[in-house]
Amino acid sequence: MKLPISGAVLWDLIPQKNPFVLISTIEEIEGNKCTTTFLVEENHVMVNNNTLTEGGLIENIAQTCAAKAGYESVLEGKPIPLGFIGDVRNFACKSLPKTGSIISTIIEVEHKVFNTFIISGVVYENGNEIACCKMKVFEEEK
Repeated sequence: MKLPISGAVLWDLIPQKNPFVLISTIEEIEGNKCTTTFLVEENHVMVNNNTLTEGGLIENIAQTCAAKAGYESVLEGKPIPLGFIGDVRNFACKSLPKTGSIISTIIEVEHKVFNTFIISGVVYENGNEIACCKMKVFEEEK
């Protein structure tokens, strides 16, 4: 599967479905890292007063993790896993992106213990960091 990935192919890699999809493209997956982009659209359910909400930024980070897990599962011939946010720590938001903006998100899996991922995520707009956090994501066991 060749990167970048967008559209229906991307949507098949993540458990979230419209109108709750918060990534537009998987740009790169390398080692423990994954980079995605998202075009903030005016009619998105997580947009309020023409800005993406803090909850939208957190979900964008989680979906970047889901995209990495889904991509790797397809490569391994396994079903797409379902994940759940278990904990968000040290969330910091410097600004909220406006509609029409394209944000870039990089997650890094710092640890994986059984079905739990501990990740760090950073969201950028125009090359400037606008949000970051640490997160625990639990993967549903099959």
